Amino acid sequence: AMAFAMPLFYTLGSTNLNAVAASKLTGTVTDENGAGMPGVTIAKKGTSSGANSDVNGKYSIDVNPGDVLVFSFVGYKSQEVKIANQSVLNIQLAVDAKSLEEIVVTGYGNQKKKDFLGSSASIKSATIQEMPVVSVESAMQGRMTGVQVQQSSGQPGAGISIRVRGVTSIAGGNEPLFVIDGVPQYNNDNRAMNGMSSFNASDIESIEVLKDASATAIYGSRGANGVVQITTKSGKAGVSRVTYESTYTNQIIQRKLNLMNGVQMIDFIKQYYTNSNLALPAEVTNATNAETDWQDQVLRAALQQNHTLSFSGGNDKTQYYVSGNYLDQPGIIKGSDFNRGSMRFNLTSQLNSRISLRTYMTASRTISNGFSASDNSPTRYTGKNGVGAMVLASPTVPVYNPDGTYGNPRPFSFSGIDVENPLAFTKESLDRNTVVRFQGGMDFNIKIAEGLVNTTRLGGDYFSARADLYFPIVLAQLSSGVGIGQLTTTSSLNVVAEDYLEYKKKFGDLEFEGIVGGSIQSAQQDIINLLGSKYISDDLKNYNFAAAGSVSKPVTDIVTNRLVSGFSRVRLNFKDRYLFTASIRRDGASVFSKNKKYGTFPSVGLAWKASEEPFMKDVTAISNLKVRATWGQSGNPAIQPYQSLLVGNVINTAQGAGSGLAVGLSPTLPNDNLTWETTTQTNAGLDFGFLNDKYRVTLDYYVKNTTSLLATVQLPPSSGYNTIIDNVGEVENKGFELEIGTDLIATKDLRWSVDANLSINKNKVVATKNNLPFSSGNSRITPGDPLSSFYGPKFTGYGSDGEMAFLDVNSDGIIDGRDNVYIGNPYPSTIIGLNTSLKYKRFNFMMTWSSVQGNSIDNQMLFTAATPTPIYNRSAEIYKYYPKPKASSIHRRSDLFIEDGSYIRLRNIRIDYALPLGDTKFIKSANIYLSGNNIITITNYKGYDPEVNAFSGNSLQQGVDNGAYPGSKTVTLGLTVNF
Repeated sequence: AMAFAMPLFYTLGSTNLNAVAASKLTGTVTDENGAGMPGVTIAKKGTSSGANSDVNGKYSIDVNPGDVLVFSFVGYKSQEVKIANQSVLNIQLAVDAKSLEEIVVTGYGNQKKKDFLGSSASIKSATIQEMPVVSVESAMQGRMTGVQVQQSSGQPGAGISIRVRGVTSIAGGNEPLFVIDGVPQYNNDNRAMNGMSSFNASDIESIEVLKDASATAIYGSRGANGVVQITTKSGKAGVSRVTYESTYTNQIIQRKLNLMNGVQMIDFIKQYYTNSNLALPAEVTNATNAETDWQDQVLRAALQQNHTLSFSGGNDKTQYYVSGNYLDQPGIIKGSDFNRGSMRFNLTSQLNSRISLRTYMTASRTISNGFSASDNSPTRYTGKNGVGAMVLASPTVPVYNPDGTYGNPRPFSFSGIDVENPLAFTKESLDRNTVVRFQGGMDFNIKIAEGLVNTTRLGGDYFSARADLYFPIVLAQLSSGVGIGQLTTTSSLNVVAEDYLEYKKKFGDLEFEGIVGGSIQSAQQDIINLLGSKYISDDLKNYNFAAAGSVSKPVTDIVTNRLVSGFSRVRLNFKDRYLFTASIRRDGASVFSKNKKYGTFPSVGLAWKASEEPFMKDVTAISNLKVRATWGQSGNPAIQPYQSLLVGNVINTAQGAGSGLAVGLSPTLPNDNLTWETTTQTNAGLDFGFLNDKYRVTLDYYVKNTTSLLATVQLPPSSGYNTIIDNVGEVENKGFELEIGTDLIATKDLRWSVDANLSINKNKVVATKNNLPFSSGNSRITPGDPLSSFYGPKFTGYGSDGEMAFLDVNSDGIIDGRDNVYIGNPYPSTIIGLNTSLKYKRFNFMMTWSSVQGNSIDNQMLFTAATPTPIYNRSAEIYKYYPKPKASSIHRRSDLFIEDGSYIRLRNIRIDYALPLGDTKFIKSANIYLSGNNIITITNYKGYDPEVNAFSGNSLQQGVDNGAYPGSKTVTLGLTVNF
């Protein structure tokens, strides 16, 4: 990137040498406290040339007598100064209370924070830049009330789960709606094609999460899980800027699991046979202890690099922003990595006094190499994936045999038959996802009359994905020794067209704002899948299916999804004290039957700005006091298309001497009574500001009820179908949120701020259809309990024979499914975030802590590793569970393996230093920093990471750790240079 940039700088330099001679003007820009202000724009009026102040507020610019300089900075009043013959000019900028007002990005428009009566949480560009994250979602962790951000897998490029005010759905659809620059994105649950992984976090200006119904109801059927509004960067008039950002990050495993070594494994086998009164096999007696630590063999320290080069600028008519990004992120498991190349272009043009145009485009290509087991693959439960093999493979197996071949993962005849050599697995298998994506759109604004503006918005999102999977012959278990290849291609096109009128008018003491509009969104996916086996050679992998001895018939699928909407909203502000808003949206969705396609989603909100009342004017300590109350409804389609229809397939089944073609029906019974999941939310809030908002407090309490829950219901065989999608119940989330912000010190040389947030949420299933529970594994949905609660036998101690004893609930003398009781749930009751920033002269220190408390994790990997049989490697703590392991031991999924998932984590720590540049001509500012992520984690959880796999795509398998890709802790060295 630097090689590309330097010729440009030399060109700029040669151009400057040929410019008309001008005198140099220097000076310092300070704020009202006398502190130097970095980043102030100094523009020559009427031209596109200018400069920026450095980290100390100093600037230098070439001027001629008569030039007019404009000094401007967001939140401060601009100053214009006509230049005479001076060589030094110092400027002090004053705060502009009006322009300093924080803006909330809402649906179809923006609003001043002080006039916003909903509930939201936001992060600005400066905060994002302080965290060297590669994903958009990671920037949100620990910084937003009511928003839980969890990394469901540590695999590079994997998706990150976001939950806004709890979980509301069974059939899926718990992720919020993402809206980028006003364009709603098509939510794709495929983790391999994580939609936001193609997005460069450095391109973001702000992230706003809308939480309550008055804010989300304008998005109707897609707003039930919250809305994440992302605004990307744009250029600024009057100054051109070139920015280069570079980071190098070292990633290592957070901690290893405590597993047996070779000696311990042999000793365990001997004890097992002795306790079982069985003869010890000779193969154990003659075994050689290879002492292989498979975690050391498979895990690695991985060096990541991330580079971004951006150009921005413009004049009062046109502003531009262009960026390019390259990310190379190897994983901490050998054979896994993620690569991204992306480019973004934003252009805003004021075509004339009435018409403006904004266009934007992103192009990206991502390549993800995995470890041959997706998050939903059944091989995650065994030693057939990278993590499972690493944990369960015997330590008595050598990595390589003397002849150079891979060591046999089955050292004994009684060993597990489904374990691969872990290193062979990670080095030889192919699991690659390649995604090419183009996103773009335009906003066309016409000022029809004073206060009346029409906006036409067009947006498109196209991606083409190719998933290559190949298990080579050397992987005897997965490929059956003959090689198995798979190829899946997916192309998707999502198109959005919207048009709305916005009218703003002030009638005396009353400010009115109204919008009315319509929206059409269409998404289509085309999928092709090929599967081959019996390859005679691994050389071509899955790239040539003609080399496969057996090829399954191709599977093709086309899925379409359409949404048609009309919406309207009114906002009233009377005397800047009494606020009112109301909105309504009606959506029609193609996923429902013709009688249930349409849903209506209203909202209403009131607020009282008590601090603006005349009787509060003498209470100078209170700078802001606002009381808020909102109510509204939003929806969630939550199902795949065609579930309400009778679906048929043409299958190749011969009937006598017929052609072999027949029509088969879907095993899912159609349901033309399917309707929306509807979330009704009530929110009450208070906003406090003290001492000119030096101290800020926000309180919110909400009740969130979701009815008509959609779920898959099993049918009796007599029905002729396996399942039906039905509306089956109701779930409730109640919660309290507290956000505190303080600017403790604000002097010329020292600035210190501290922010804290607290979120408390209680989830409960109110009812299910016929009060029947739904279950999957240890997870169950039962009225009165949280969604996906864990059920199982309750451990009571050990009997005289050393065997586990469990609570016999029904006292029938038999421990079976009828003795299962509630033993935990996967959702935290409390989430806490603490952020602090300390700036002293050229140094900047920041730190973020996060805490998640009250949730449980079903540690399925430990359950497997604690099995009292010698077929796999075991946890070194197995004797805690089975003091006398033997063949008659019964291994149960009990509360012993439901662990406390609470943790306290140092999410990010960073120290930044602004380099002194002196009279450097081309470099405006340069910062170097050292940062660490996940450096400290305090937890009682015995797995790799309490955060990984806390959520999954299956709502009945929440908080289950089946051996997810481990998370990492990182140390980053970064450099940011502005030219």
